[in-house]
Amino acid sequence: MGQASGDVKRVGGLTRWVEGTHIGVDMGTLARGEKRTLRRFAETLLPPGGAVPLGAADVDTASAVEGHVARLPRRFQVALRLGLRMWDYLPFLSRYRRRFSRLGLREREEYLAQSHESRFPPRRLLCFWLKTLCLSAFCGDRRVEQAIGFSRSCLDPSPPGEGPRLEPISYPSIHGNVEVQADACVVGSGAGGGVVAKELAEGGMSVVVIEEGAYFRREDYAEGTLWEQIQKLYRESGLTLAWGEPAVPIPLGKAIGGTTVVNSGTCFRTPEKVLLKWERDWGLEGIDLDTMTPLFQRVEETISVRPVPWEIIGNNARVFDRGVKALGYNGQPLLRNIDSCRGCGVCSFGCPSDAKQAMHLSYLPRAARAGATIYARCRARRVLVERGRVQGVEAEILDGATEEVRGRLRVRAPMVVLAAGAIHTPALLMANGLALESGQVGRNLRVHPAVGVSAMFEEEVYGWRGTLQSYYVDDLQESQGVLLEVTSLLPGVGAALVPEVGPKLKEALGRYKHLASVGLFVSDSSKGRVLRGWGRGWWSSPIVLYSLNRQDAQRLKHGIALATEVFLAAGATAVFTGVRGLSPITERGGLEALKRMSIASGRLSPVGFHPMGTCRMGRDPASSVVGPWGEAHGVRGLYIADASIFPSCLGVNPQISIMAFATRTAFHILGHGA
Repeated sequence: MGQASGDVKRVGGLTRWVEGTHIGVDMGTLARGEKRTLRRFAETLLPPGGAVPLGAADVDTASAVEGHVARLPRRFQVALRLGLRMWDYLPFLSRYRRRFSRLGLREREEYLAQSHESRFPPRRLLCFWLKTLCLSAFCGDRRVEQAIGFSRSCLDPSPPGEGPRLEPISYPSIHGNVEVQADACVVGSGAGGGVVAKELAEGGMSVVVIEEGAYFRREDYAEGTLWEQIQKLYRESGLTLAWGEPAVPIPLGKAIGGTTVVNSGTCFRTPEKVLLKWERDWGLEGIDLDTMTPLFQRVEETISVRPVPWEIIGNNARVFDRGVKALGYNGQPLLRNIDSCRGCGVCSFGCPSDAKQAMHLSYLPRAARAGATIYARCRARRVLVERGRVQGVEAEILDGATEEVRGRLRVRAPMVVLAAGAIHTPALLMANGLALESGQVGRNLRVHPAVGVSAMFEEEVYGWRGTLQSYYVDDLQESQGVLLEVTSLLPGVGAALVPEVGPKLKEALGRYKHLASVGLFVSDSSKGRVLRGWGRGWWSSPIVLYSLNRQDAQRLKHGIALATEVFLAAGATAVFTGVRGLSPITERGGLEALKRMSIASGRLSPVGFHPMGTCRMGRDPASSVVGPWGEAHGVRGLYIADASIFPSCLGVNPQISIMAFATRTAFHILGHGA
């Protein structure tokens, strides 16, 4: 605790310094010098001409980035301005001895290319961050999409379906001080909260659901670019980051339905060996496979779990399957929560067909029909407790347009279920000083780190056409804890991983339709933690720390090698491993060299799609935050029903596990009452 306290004090000092400068007080638009640096960066990264004739200047990428960031939370605006200033002066530490904005074009290209391999982490991270912003803006322009060959058409031309609609309550329908009464208050409407709300409401309890995000319908996903969808549907516009070596982005949904609105829809049950380990090591009763199977089945029936049909699986999976079959490995279509899926390939930006049975289309409508009341754009701040027992929740009513607080919602309830996810549930507990006796709140963070491998083919793959995440290979699951899942990297998202700049990057974008890709996850032994934010308002978000250890890096390397082998067997002309400093692999000799390598964690660029473990469950209150049924140790009536309760990494996509354990917790509440 002493180290954490020191970290917060040091960061708090930086906060006060920033807030005392002009940059912290008057954001507005970028200053002239900052604009010049951003424009120089974008135009160096994406010059005109080549396979994609348009350049950053032609579509005014710098202005698009500035406009996008202006709509982000204020700390990101400050971060961009500080980052641009730092980037401009970093060349003084190199042989150039001049500001970036004053370098010639050739020098800027050299400096950008060298930054990918820099041993100075701030330079490397800044380069990647600015490159991601510029490429997202550039590739999100409709003219560029057309030049690349990207289209938003679905493999199945049938008209889209129309799922059930909700009528959540939000500002301005409520404002000022509002107080309501319920048997149970559920904080969060994702895979955990949506399930608990439905089961409790159908069990006869009066239920209130509080969700910070807004409510979106199918037609909302058709508006704007994919980049704008990220800003609309993701917490902090997808920029939540775990700080460490390497830094790990953690994409989190923020909407009615939580992350289920933007996830891939992949459905795996909790592996039996994981259940056995939890039962043995943490004293968890009633989680053996026989007991959990009816819960898995109940969930799967509710959200319509089925294999991806080959008709909409897409060439990305077909190419990979070709290599898998040539090598004799085990691969097959993934199970997904879909009904009348058309293979549109944009699952992570909101399903345009109402086919992916996320919470806002499955559990929450059932909860509403059973009498549950759902509040949108309400941010839980206080968990009310008296004499060791919860009394309810107090939330801020937010203006959907400005994020300003327009009132207070107080829900009086003798039962509170936190389902805000593995980052924000522990943050809420720490902010309220609850369930902290074990010292484990916010600790033991696992992120199920994932890296991507892509490959170039002579044939046109059009990897974005068809199901986004569609096919898996589990040959390394038992030995290395590594699972391969074919997934498409849409140009506006995946192009940032291309290690080129300038004309070479433009050439790569021109051949993007020839690219196939696969993601791979490792069941991590690495641990991180969540710390409370500091201050109030725009600095109050949780701080996430996580570093990938050497063991997990080596296991990811084994997965990268397997993916490379499959792509080569499928006929790839070059495989891009995503390992910093490693040239594309074009033949078997390069693959064998990769297998012999020892790769440092910092050479990988993982993403943490599945955070979990920060409020782990167990029988012993000295080493766990909640008991075997999800009730917080030391706080009666306070339950947790999200991925934060898992004692270790699942090794598979977690949504079915979250939902099954949330069902289990809801049944326990119904059986034992308040």
